[in-house]
Amino acid sequence: MKQVTLEMAEKALAASARWASDIAGFACSIAVVNEAGAVIAVHRMDGAAALTVDIAIEKAWSTASFNLSTALLARMVDYRKVGKQLGDHGLGLLGKSKGRFTPVAGGVPITNENAEVIGAIGASGVPPDMGDISDTSVSQIGVSALYDFYD
Repeated sequence: MKQVTLEMAEKALAASARWASDIAGFACSIAVVNEAGAVIAVHRMDGAAALTVDIAIEKAWSTASFNLSTALLARMVDYRKVGKQLGDHGLGLLGKSKGRFTPVAGGVPITNENAEVIGAIGASGVPPDMGDISDTSVSQIGVSALYDFYD
C-alpha cells in the first residue's frame, strides 16, 4: 500500500461508523487524510454534533503532520511534563500550527508495510471517560479495516 485511496478511505469510514453506532453507541464524525494531511473523505453520522466534523479532520491532520497518534501528541504538550529547561515540552507547537494542531486523543496513523505513515484517521464524538470506548477506538477500527490492502 503506497497511498491512501478513496476506496480505502470509504472502507475505513464505513467500519468506524458501524463500530461507533453498533458497539460504542455514539454518533461520531470520522475523517481520513493522506500523508500531507489533505482530506480524502469525511463522514458525519446522523446525530453527531456539527463541531465534531472539524475536530475529526484536525485530529487526522495532526496525526499525519507529526507521524504520531494524537494520544501521544497530547502527552507532548502536557505542561506537567516540563523538562529541566523551560520549553522542554511541546506547548510551542500549539501556536506554530495556526490553530490546527489538535493534541486530543482520537487520531490514529495509517501506515504501510514498512511502518511509514501514509495517512491518518481522526474521530470525534465519543464522550471522555468511557473506558475502552473512545474516539481512538473508533479510529483504530477504521485502520484495522484496511489490512486487506497490504501487498
